[in-house]
Amino acid sequence: MSMSASYAYCIATIVTHKAIDAMLEGSGQGSYRDDHPWLVAQKIFTQASQADVALPILFASKADDGHAHMSHWAWIDDIEVVELHRGQWESRCRFGVLKPMNPIWADIDSIFIKPSQEQLDRESLEGVRVYRTALDEHHIHPYAICETPQFIIDELPTKPD
Repeated sequence: MSMSASYAYCIATIVTHKAIDAMLEGSGQGSYRDDHPWLVAQKIFTQASQADVALPILFASKADDGHAHMSHWAWIDDIEVVELHRGQWESRCRFGVLKPMNPIWADIDSIFIKPSQEQLDRESLEGVRVYRTALDEHHIHPYAICETPQFIIDELPTKPD
């Protein structure tokens, strides 16, 4: 199945440099697991899939300077959330081949957190000033819902049949 467009929003998360290196050593694609329930991310993935658009995931990692930087991104193939035991969860995000982030968006604060629906409605209906909050290291774990960077929107998403 090929999709014709990218979803306007994406998932961003932070992983270790070691995790990125391990993913790149293999096929460049893989999965990410977390013990936090990614219930809203799963809902967004379902919405994007139903609209026949691809949902990207952005990976940040801590650089040698101790600050997080956006490293790679990929198209999400699936998000599965499982309750293992009462109150214990596992979220699995499968994704395609990792691609390096465009250097313009390498700084974590160059990515913007998705505004509330009310803010978006006010911008479109009332013409109020556009207001965005930059992503930071406090809001990226376990994941953040962000506006998809333009260079990803411009890329035609393709997925294997």
